[in-house]
Amino acid sequence: MRRRATPPLDLYGNDSATHHACALTFNDNEHDNGSYWRLGEGEMVDAPEAELTEEEESLRTKLLAKGYDRFAFTDDGLEIAPNGSRSFVRTELAVPPISFPMLNEQLDWDHFEHPQYIGYISPSNGIVEIGLEQGVGIPGSNMRLTRIIKNSIPQCAHSLDDSWVPVLSDGYIIRRSRPEENRDIREAARVHLSRRDDSACIELSNCSPLIALMIIRAQERPKQSLKLYLDPRLSREELLEESEEILHSFLYELNTRNGIVFNAIRWRTQEDLIRTRRRASRSNIDSTRFPIVSIDSEVAKLFNFATQASRNPTLAFLTYYQILEHFLFIMIRRAAIRDVRTELFDRKFDERKDASIMKLINIMELRLGKLESKNLRTLLHEAVRKDLVKEFLEDSIWGNHFSSKGPIRGVRALSANDRNVDLLDQVAERVYKIRNRIVHAKDEPKHGESTVLMPESRESDSLGPDVQLIRFLAMEVIQESQGR
Repeated sequence: MRRRATPPLDLYGNDSATHHACALTFNDNEHDNGSYWRLGEGEMVDAPEAELTEEEESLRTKLLAKGYDRFAFTDDGLEIAPNGSRSFVRTELAVPPISFPMLNEQLDWDHFEHPQYIGYISPSNGIVEIGLEQGVGIPGSNMRLTRIIKNSIPQCAHSLDDSWVPVLSDGYIIRRSRPEENRDIREAARVHLSRRDDSACIELSNCSPLIALMIIRAQERPKQSLKLYLDPRLSREELLEESEEILHSFLYELNTRNGIVFNAIRWRTQEDLIRTRRRASRSNIDSTRFPIVSIDSEVAKLFNFATQASRNPTLAFLTYYQILEHFLFIMIRRAAIRDVRTELFDRKFDERKDASIMKLINIMELRLGKLESKNLRTLLHEAVRKDLVKEFLEDSIWGNHFSSKGPIRGVRALSANDRNVDLLDQVAERVYKIRNRIVHAKDEPKHGESTVLMPESRESDSLGPDVQLIRFLAMEVIQESQGR
């Protein structure tokens, strides 16, 4: 292997480059040519000596113009580093050399990133493409998807003049067990459907080279995508509006008619990714131990599920809230038993008298009839350390999220300097209102002006810091339960 200009980063994240796939390094010199390499099998060519083909040179220029400044050309094709990453993570996708002409063509399109989903809009072509991820653990869904692919016979203008959106070959999207099954399925793997009046087409197929770059850049795994072929005379706003309706209607019918679940992949803001990493780096511990926490298995399952549901903030929030509800019930039951026992041992108690029995009934009604919001306040006061809540909220990574200028509407702002309302009462009120906005029907009169907090909305996408807050509260309550 030739001498390297800089210490290498292995494609697989190892310290050395002894793997059959070459090491990739970044050129951090102050040049305007971007970070690109031409690599051979088992050999690395230093950046200053790199020689690109005419096709690669064209791609390099266009990629730099689009803001992609961490990429490399290898024998596998074009590798893109995710946002914020200084190393290339080997995925199941590299844009292969055979697809370079397709990518070059797509980069010449007038296109804009989709504002909500990982994808793009190309008004002059009337095309919208949105990245999809398939639902996990749906029995038989892959077999059903294979069937509908075979039964999809496109009969429209696109099948006649070959004006398809280009797609990456199956071998670069799905690693099959038998290499001979890796084939270019540009024609065979398309579910292409037309509206009756031929005014629009939709297509479920492998992602195009252009959206593949966006998916990798957003630190997602390669997925299939939905292409919408619409009227190129529509404005950008009209394309967005029509594609949104068709997208969700199609995904609904795939679910209910075909038993196949796909979700549109939403953009995660760089700010959210940074917050998650910083929070984890500050709270995680590098050593393990034999567990000393004794926790109910159902609570442990809920906590792990909530952590894995981070891509769905509303679901994660509600799951952590379920943990609080679990301990709310324990707290109410414990208080009721204590009060009933006190009454039973009172020297004036006489089980033969109705008045004595009514006292017991009143105790139970008082405890069980107490508003959940008030019980939540009591739970936080009993189980959560206020100084740690203050420390959590004062972390600079949250910015103004918990202030009155934050993105979540209709909830209380949190301030440790508020002398009129206790901090834990503020937190309880905010958590309870967010919970109500997620679970209650829209425009329900008893909830006033608070509208439903919809999943996959801009507001839901901004819920990350509140998810981290309720996660912290759940950990505090679980920890407090260990002393009982």
